[in-house]
Amino acid sequence: MAVAAGALALLPLVGQASEPEIERIAEALVAEALASNLGLRAAEAGVIERRAALDAARARFRPALDLQLRFTRADGGREIELPLGPAQSATFRFQRSREQDSALRLTQSLYDARLPAARQAAAFGHDEARHGLQAFARELGRDVSQAWYRFLTAGEAIAILRATRELAAENRRVNASLYDNGKVTRDLVLRAEAELLEVEQRLLQAEATATLARQYVNLLCNAPLDRPLEAATIDTAELQQLAARAHPPGGAAGPAMFEEAALARRAELRQLDAGLAAAAAEERLARAAFQPQLALVLDAGTQGPDWGYREHDPYLFASLVLRFNLLSGGADRAALAAARARRAGLGASRELAGQQVRIEVHEAWSALAVAEASLQTAERRVAAAAAAWEIVARKRNLGQAPPAETLDAQRALTEARLNANVTRFAVLDALAGLNYAIGGTEVSR
Repeated sequence: MAVAAGALALLPLVGQASEPEIERIAEALVAEALASNLGLRAAEAGVIERRAALDAARARFRPALDLQLRFTRADGGREIELPLGPAQSATFRFQRSREQDSALRLTQSLYDARLPAARQAAAFGHDEARHGLQAFARELGRDVSQAWYRFLTAGEAIAILRATRELAAENRRVNASLYDNGKVTRDLVLRAEAELLEVEQRLLQAEATATLARQYVNLLCNAPLDRPLEAATIDTAELQQLAARAHPPGGAAGPAMFEEAALARRAELRQLDAGLAAAAAEERLARAAFQPQLALVLDAGTQGPDWGYREHDPYLFASLVLRFNLLSGGADRAALAAARARRAGLGASRELAGQQVRIEVHEAWSALAVAEASLQTAERRVAAAAAAWEIVARKRNLGQAPPAETLDAQRALTEARLNANVTRFAVLDALAGLNYAIGGTEVSR
């Protein structure tokens, strides 16, 4: 774990100072998204709601004070006859024709197994929402970074394809001139035309990709979709510097070293742990329905024909109230069964999520390893294709290179440049993925 902790400290974190401009801009976009993303606001509202539910559960431990004012007007009703002597009696009504009852009732629970269980369920529910917010924020940070990297990848591809389009247009012009002078057949002109059209089609696709990536970044940042994004470039040396953060000094790097750290740091797992604890508390809450409740009730008030509050009107009652539910039609047992099923389901989900986190770490590490290994190969491929193109271009200018050879050299150079462009940004994309997989982006919410 010590090696893993050291490696985690080297990974790029939101808010951490960094040298490459591309990382600085990515962090600024992530910070903007964390401050304004609408989905994050909704998650924050959920946390506030769970906090209020926790406060309500805690309040049930404290006394409750109610004021009750009642005025009754009665006509008829029960009469009582009181014998006073031979052939004499007095009759009076059991209920007054006019009566008011003003009372303050203080209720304090002395024993109710439901209250601590409900408080624990609310507390763990709040933790579940809080960890869910952190998980959402971390996923948001990854998505913003990767979307911006796609925007940059498409932007570089556009520049490469525009340069290639100029070469393809020149090749078409040269081949058309040679055909007009009877030096080549028409198939070479058509092939040059097809190459140019292919480049233009790929250019349109790259421009559409850049537009969608820009719009997605702005959507995540809750900004106007057509807002321009700042561009940046990165060279191989800077990429290697960033990728080196995933390799502990003097240690052999591998996905296994990150697994336990990821299991300890991923907010999604903490969210499920809190959900499991909340489900256990809800099971205790359902079981508490089979236990009695004891409360102290104090009533203080006045009662009389009107609100004159005469001397003999006030009263004070103190009661101990014991309640025990004998029959609920099976509802309590059904609630207990549902709570047990929910906890069992969450337990299975938690175990599955742990396995998925391990897989995500391995996938992220594999993507980074492949991107790093491909980086030098891609750069050498560009150098070789560029050198070959220079030779073919000189031969073409001297009239010694067949047109087909020129087209092949041009295509090889374009593909090499596009591949190198994708490979460079694949390193950044993989770093963002690995950083997310191990829970390395710290977000305080």
